[in-house]
Amino acid sequence: MGLLLALGVVAAAGFSDLLGQSTVLFLNRVPPRRFLLCLASGLLLFLGSALLWAVSLFALGWLFHLDLSLATTLKLVGFAHAPLLLGVAVLIPHFGTYLQQALRALVFFNLVVALGVVTRSSLPVILLCCLPGWMLHFSLTHLELLRLERFQAWLWRSLT
Repeated sequence: MGLLLALGVVAAAGFSDLLGQSTVLFLNRVPPRRFLLCLASGLLLFLGSALLWAVSLFALGWLFHLDLSLATTLKLVGFAHAPLLLGVAVLIPHFGTYLQQALRALVFFNLVVALGVVTRSSLPVILLCCLPGWMLHFSLTHLELLRLERFQAWLWRSLT
């Protein structure tokens, strides 16, 4: 039950975050089908990167001999994304960009605190476990490292 709830939190947070960033799609008058396709592919990427974060945290926790199961790690990463439920507020002019960065930092802070409570480890060990996955998650979802627009364009052409 807790694992499904954590997955729901990540999905809702990812959707809210993507919806907040979709202003450009509205301004460019993207057709509804393409808009939904962009949201769906972005949400799948967000969920996949959160899963990678949890797996990297689990692997690093194993290296540092932390007492963590994969299910516990998935729950911690899932519930840490709760601040991104406010991601739709990124639409606020002049303030939205700062709010977006603060929410992302709060996700990281939540995971550090939760991991500290669960494992009772030292702060440097917890940071070494959390930071690589967070950087990977951020890179996959918000930096254009993968050049997903080519894949999305191909998918759009093949579907329509």
